[in-house]
Amino acid sequence: MADREAYLNGFLPMPEIGLDPREFARQNAAGPVGNLVTTSSGGGGSSSGGSSSSTQTATPVTTVTAPGASLDMTFASNGDVTYDVTPNAALTLSLSGGTAGTLSRLTLILHQPSSGGFAVALPTARYQDGEKPVVSTSAGTTTVISYLTDDGGKTIYGGV
Repeated sequence: MADREAYLNGFLPMPEIGLDPREFARQNAAGPVGNLVTTSSGGGGSSSGGSSSSTQTATPVTTVTAPGASLDMTFASNGDVTYDVTPNAALTLSLSGGTAGTLSRLTLILHQPSSGGFAVALPTARYQDGEKPVVSTSAGTTTVISYLTDDGGKTIYGGV
């Protein structure tokens, strides 16, 4: 187990390697959530020297460079989605979507423009220690936050 933790640089295992999605979400509401932009799914090899294969599936990225005052980010009905957002004004974010019984992951990448200074109000979610992460307003900074739901958006977990 120690080697596995060292390999994951302290991040908890993702559901693809066997952790129940509800347990994953619960643990990551109180710990770091890794940012994944691609996911891997593969077949297992056999004990008699069979081959294994792996396929890469790109995570859809929605780039928003001028969202205005508000932006609703939507969980994919199945799987992952990434929003790459550069605000052009003070911004309020909200979350919706997802499918009950299916783990959906949304990664938010927030870039302050070269002028900086735009406040960002994060969506309602269960955050680590009950505190929303700090989004820097300094010019050129980037903040990455991951969100998870497995009940169609009724319960959303968020973490850096």
